[in-house]
Amino acid sequence: MSEQPKKPETHIEYLYVDTPTIHPRVVKGLHRSLKTWLGIILLGLTALMPWIRWDRGPDMPNQAIMFSFADMRAYIFDTVIWAQQFYLLTGVLILACLVLFLATAVYGRVWCGMACPQTVWTDLFVRIERLAEGDRNARLKLEKDPWTANKIARKVYKHALWLVVSAITGIIFLGFFTDIVQVVKTLPTGEASATVYGFFGLFAGGTYVMAGWVREQMCIYMCPWPRIQGGMLDEFTLNVAYDQTRGEPRAHAKRGIGFENRGHCVDCNMCVQACPTGIDIREGAQMACINCGLCIDACDAVMTRFNLPTKLIGWRTLSQGDTQLQPKLLRPRTLIYIGLIAVVSLGILVATDMRREVDLSVLADRSPSSVHLGDGSVRDGFTVKMVNRRHETITGKLTVTGIPGIHLSQLSGEQNVDVLHVTADPDTVTTIRVFVHQDAEAPKTDHASILFSFNDGVASAKSVFQVDQVQ
Repeated sequence: MSEQPKKPETHIEYLYVDTPTIHPRVVKGLHRSLKTWLGIILLGLTALMPWIRWDRGPDMPNQAIMFSFADMRAYIFDTVIWAQQFYLLTGVLILACLVLFLATAVYGRVWCGMACPQTVWTDLFVRIERLAEGDRNARLKLEKDPWTANKIARKVYKHALWLVVSAITGIIFLGFFTDIVQVVKTLPTGEASATVYGFFGLFAGGTYVMAGWVREQMCIYMCPWPRIQGGMLDEFTLNVAYDQTRGEPRAHAKRGIGFENRGHCVDCNMCVQACPTGIDIREGAQMACINCGLCIDACDAVMTRFNLPTKLIGWRTLSQGDTQLQPKLLRPRTLIYIGLIAVVSLGILVATDMRREVDLSVLADRSPSSVHLGDGSVRDGFTVKMVNRRHETITGKLTVTGIPGIHLSQLSGEQNVDVLHVTADPDTVTTIRVFVHQDAEAPKTDHASILFSFNDGVASAKSVFQVDQVQ
């Protein structure tokens, strides 16, 4: 019998590739200082904002900034945004996106390198790691060392600090959605709700995993932004780039040796060691580059030691060649973004100014839609909901117009009156059950449009008066 041909070997493609941990080197310079101070400011503001108190009166949250799911409202100092007005927050998010688009068109992925929460918290966790395990070379050596008591102690110390920072972060993030004072009081005692503990675990665990373990993998593989930003770049966009014309051919060098007939790059790999995502900027523009500028600081320090001009790695336009294009802030792309930012900002201001403090909504009864009474009149039932966004009780007059011979009444209280006196509690929705009567002698029209009005038009809502059988 002839042998069966062997099946070709198949290659298994793994969805996950184990990559070595990136241990960035400590560098000093302008970009490192900017990242440090910006990180301090952003972390400080995030931590302090939930603790700012703001007096809104009795039975109201006294936290300056809070997004309450229980109340379905956003409290931002004197502004209270109800669920029906969340289009304002949508507008703010759109505005933030447009500002990010503009920054990307001018400086590329600078948001990722300087202000992204993933970057800020990862930078903090790397500093903690450096405190516990030493600088880059010490950490690399520690990874290769056997598990001794010293290594275990350093690892435990690092992860303990990471967990403490993660727990604090979880409490801070909880404070944006519920009263942080109550969270601090009840969380350690076991008196908090299951929802609070669940979200605390989500926030704290997410911080520990993303900033401690995932790190640059989030920026390279998980975040969609580097894949989107390509559509916002043009030949005038500034990015961190290596000057190949000046740097090549690269070679190792010693101080005191001339640089004739060779490039200025001494192939020290300091730019690679300083990079938080572990890339080599000398290989050209890459999606993993977050434009943090730390490679610029590292390279400038080396160039200074060799008495060479700095900015071998620097901010350059995407069009690299013998002559670089000068960056232009005002160009068609950025002008469009600036125009959209102005339009959206104006829209938010107008929408905020036009917000109503009192609103009405009316829901007509469905079954039966109308009732014919013994005296020949017709009665329809309605549920009126009055939204009072003021911090005080309001009273006023509810009227209905639209067809002749109609009056208002309630199950208890005023009967068949032209004006109904109602009271709305502060910061709440008051539900009022009313009836609309049409006199027997008034002409009947089925599905006639009627208008409910509070205090002569302060708030109004339309509905329909139905007559099932026209008399």
